[in-house]
Amino acid sequence: MERYLVESNTKFAPEELEDLLYKHSESVKAIQSWKAHQLRSVRQDAARTVCLGALNESTVLITQDWAMKFLPVKYRESQSDWFGKRGISWHISVVTRKNKGRYESQSFVHIVENTSQDSSVVLRITEHTLRSLKEENPTIDTAFLRQDNAGCYHNSAVIASCFLMKFNTGISVRRVDFSDPQGGKGACDRKAATIKAHVRRYVNEGHDVQNAQEFKTAILSNGGVNGVRVVVVDAAVATCELPQVKLDGVSMLNNFEFSSEAVTVWRAFDVGQGKQISKSKLHGKKKKT
Repeated sequence: MERYLVESNTKFAPEELEDLLYKHSESVKAIQSWKAHQLRSVRQDAARTVCLGALNESTVLITQDWAMKFLPVKYRESQSDWFGKRGISWHISVVTRKNKGRYESQSFVHIVENTSQDSSVVLRITEHTLRSLKEENPTIDTAFLRQDNAGCYHNSAVIASCFLMKFNTGISVRRVDFSDPQGGKGACDRKAATIKAHVRRYVNEGHDVQNAQEFKTAILSNGGVNGVRVVVVDAAVATCELPQVKLDGVSMLNNFEFSSEAVTVWRAFDVGQGKQISKSKLHGKKKKT
């Protein structure tokens, strides 16, 4: 850039030249970051493809995500009612299974009260989803989890707790894969859009949706949304114990494959042989939250 400016005999004031060079360097960084994001998205999406290919009657793929908070709404509300709303947290788990050669899907919607979107709630939601699947389909024994990089998913305590899912639910977690931002959560986003449109039609019929119970009623109205099950979770009722475990660099690890005695981790899906971490290192003191 500097050579080009000199050779073209273009005269710039020192301040202008410094500003142009700064814009150029920042543009190069932005382009490189975008290319890196595209590459990571392709690699992490390959994990989803592999998991889909491995599905059968006893294996499920669960894509999880927190939907954007639902703002309470009235059929008729004043301008003062419109401001200062507190959103309702709701979580979507889309379960995919291959049965008799055909892919089947159902969704679990957990509407959460009296809590923030933290790891404790995520573990309870995951346990309830797996337990419900096991009760209705006893043949299911393995699950693949796909999540984004939100802190409530991507941390040492949640990873360590995956070893305990087999004892608590009867279904073992074989893999946990984290998608890159804006890539890999399409199943949850599509279901969220369908549900919000369904709730909007319910409100247009003259109803209010002001709290979690009314939100559930709205989703189940008029026969509900096809393939969607709804649960209201009061997080203040029960507590959850999280293991106090620290994995070095866990935020940089995006793929986890569990065996009976260890977990193999990768920074990018199927790049290299991965690093094994023994099960004993994932056991620590439990912290009640």
